[in-house]
Amino acid sequence: MKIRTILLTLVTFFLMGAVLAGMVSARESVRETEIVSLSNVRDYAAAGSTDNPSYAVDGGLLFAGNGSQWQRLSTPAGVIVNAVAVSSRQPELVYIGAANELAVYVSSDAGQSWMKIALETQTVGAVTDIAVDGANRLVYVGTDTDGVHRLRDVGSSMIAAGHLLLDEPVEEIVAASNGTALVRTAWHLYRAEEMGLRWVAVENLPSPATALAVSQTTPPIFYVGTASSGVRMSQDGITWQSANAGLGFTPGSQLFVNDLAVDPAQPGVVYAATSLIFGSANAHITPVGVAMSNDSAANWASLAPMSDVAVAMLLPVSGETGAVYALTTASRTPLALGNAPQMATVAAVESRPTAADYSGTLAWVLTVLAGIGLAVLVVMEVRQRSDSMAGKGGLPTAV
Repeated sequence: MKIRTILLTLVTFFLMGAVLAGMVSARESVRETEIVSLSNVRDYAAAGSTDNPSYAVDGGLLFAGNGSQWQRLSTPAGVIVNAVAVSSRQPELVYIGAANELAVYVSSDAGQSWMKIALETQTVGAVTDIAVDGANRLVYVGTDTDGVHRLRDVGSSMIAAGHLLLDEPVEEIVAASNGTALVRTAWHLYRAEEMGLRWVAVENLPSPATALAVSQTTPPIFYVGTASSGVRMSQDGITWQSANAGLGFTPGSQLFVNDLAVDPAQPGVVYAATSLIFGSANAHITPVGVAMSNDSAANWASLAPMSDVAVAMLLPVSGETGAVYALTTASRTPLALGNAPQMATVAAVESRPTAADYSGTLAWVLTVLAGIGLAVLVVMEVRQRSDSMAGKGGLPTAV
C-alpha cells in the first residue's frame, strides 16, 4: 500500500511538472512571435501583384508582408540590411544590400535562403539602393562610396559587367524593362544606355532631380521629381514633359517634389509628395502633402494634405488605389494615408533553429515518466486483484 502511494505521488508530480514545462515552452513560442512596431523604415519594395508580399527594411532587419501585417525574415548573420528590391518578373527573387559592407545578397525563395555577392571593389562603404530590370535580369547596385555596379543575374551566380564611378553617394535608382535605368545623386541624374554598359548625364531638366519612379508599362514611363519645377515624365529618359496638372504648379512658382512612388500592381497609379518654396536667398519650404494620379500623371488630385511636416518617402500598398504610407522628416514610422490601414504591428517570427527547447524536452521526459508510473500502478492493481481472487478460492471457471 505504501509503494502504491509513493508511485501515485510521483505520477502526480510528473504530470504537474509536464504541464508546467509545456506552459513555459508555449510561452517561449509566443515570445518568438511577439508583436512589435515598425519604427525605423529605411527602404521598401512594393509587390508586383496583390498575391505576393512587399518587403520593408526596418532597423537593419528585413520584413515581408502587406499593408498592415508583416513577418520578419532571417538574413545572413552580421548583415545590417540597408536596401531591398524584388524582381517584377519573378516575385520570389529578392535582393538586399548591406549597410556594413559592399555586398548584395540574393534569394530565389522569397527570403528563406541567401547567396552572397561581394562587389568587385577594394572600396569600403555601404549599399544605398538596388533596382532590378526583371526582363533582362539586370541588377543595379548603388553605393555611397563606389558609384553604381551593374550585375547580371544568371541564376547560380551574378556576373559583374559595367561600373559607373561617381564622386557622390547614390541616392536612388530605378530600372525599366526595356534596358533603361536612371541613377540620382544629390545634384546629378544619369541615364543608362546599352543595357547599362554606358551612362550619360541628364542635363535637360529645369532643376536638380529630387525623386525617381518608373511605371512598367509598354513602353515604360519614367517620372522625375525636381527641386523647383514639379514633376517631369519621359518614355525614353531623353525627352521630358511637365506632369503637374492638379499639383498647384504655375510658371514662376517653385514646387519641390519630396518623393514619387508607383503602385507596381497598377502602373497607372502614381503618388507624389510635394512642398512649396517661397523666396530665393533665404528660401522657406512649406509642405503641401501627398497627391495621387490614376492616369499615369496626366492629372493629379490631393490625397492627404500635410502642412506640418514634409514627407521623406512614400510606400504604396500594391493593388489598393489611394492606399499609401508616408515616412516623414520627423519620423520613420509609417503614417497611413488615404485608404491605407493603420500599420500598427509587425510579427517578428524569426525562428531560433540552433537553440535547444529545454522546456519542451523536459515536458516530454516528465510525461514519459508519468506514463511509466501509471503503467506500474496498473500492473500492481491487476496483481492485487488476482491475488485477492485466488485467496477466495481461485478464479471462477466456465460451466
